[in-house]
Amino acid sequence: MSAATVALFRARLERRAAGLAGDLRSAILKAYDLLASNLTDAELTGLIETGNLDAIVTDADARLALRTLQTRIRDGVESAAKAMLREGFPGVAFDTLSPSVIQGIQTLNDRALQTLSTEVRETVRHVVEQGLRDGVGVRTIARNLRDVIGLAPNQTDAVANFRRMLEEGDAEALTRQLRDRRFDGTLRRAFAGDGLGPKQIDSMVSAYQRRFVAFNAETNARTVAMDAQKLGQHLAYADAVSRGDLNGQALTKRWSGTLDDRERDTHLAMEGETVPWDAYYSNGQMQPGDGEYNCRCVSIYSTIETIKPGAGAFGAFENLQAYAGARTRT
Repeated sequence: MSAATVALFRARLERRAAGLAGDLRSAILKAYDLLASNLTDAELTGLIETGNLDAIVTDADARLALRTLQTRIRDGVESAAKAMLREGFPGVAFDTLSPSVIQGIQTLNDRALQTLSTEVRETVRHVVEQGLRDGVGVRTIARNLRDVIGLAPNQTDAVANFRRMLEEGDAEALTRQLRDRRFDGTLRRAFAGDGLGPKQIDSMVSAYQRRFVAFNAETNARTVAMDAQKLGQHLAYADAVSRGDLNGQALTKRWSGTLDDRERDTHLAMEGETVPWDAYYSNGQMQPGDGEYNCRCVSIYSTIETIKPGAGAFGAFENLQAYAGARTRT
């Protein structure tokens, strides 16, 4: 398969993912709002005092809040699979009720839900423990918890550091990428000697925090969107094999990265590894980037006749026929 063909497939895959990511981002932001709105100060205070932090956001809460997200994921996987079949198997329908399809979509749904709900719980625990350690009152912690829903623990630290910079007149605040640049003029004057009032600081920190929540939602949305496209690609081939439209014994997939300076070293090491289409790669992933953020690596599917020794987990496969459907850092 030529480099141009691979590049064309990757561009199509990323365009589909980009289109899906917008819907996923909106769904994630709505989920954050729903989780935050369902928390009352009294409930939060009681849970913090008893140390029952895991009950602040339960799995049932997360599943309810992320219901729209799960619907968008399912639609994205199905549309990706149908697109793959149209390109490779004209006239072949995608069986959305196939057990393998249902299981595959459910697995991705569960992984996305687990990632987001775990992140929320870890952030809540981080903020509560830090507040108690710093001697902040339980009621104050409870009031502030809603604002951190949607941030990762390290991001809550970044927001706190931004506030410290503003309070101390540290000009490094002007280097923060997610700052609201509308305040830059005020900041420059303040750092030149005017100083900032408490209300100004609160406004700037709130804007910075909102941008971080949006950034976090976008990161999660891009990851889930690309995962949905990759899963749809895999399920399209699985569906074709199950229907007998393609010989599964002669089908392989090859790990293909972007090979730019943004790719993970661990993924560069996987470059070119080729395995049977339904096997895991040697790093334990079925699709490149399973469970990792912002992976742009993809699988390139091909039919083969012979296996020759060489690089990769099972040797370098000689591709005698590049399958039409395979037109298809990280």
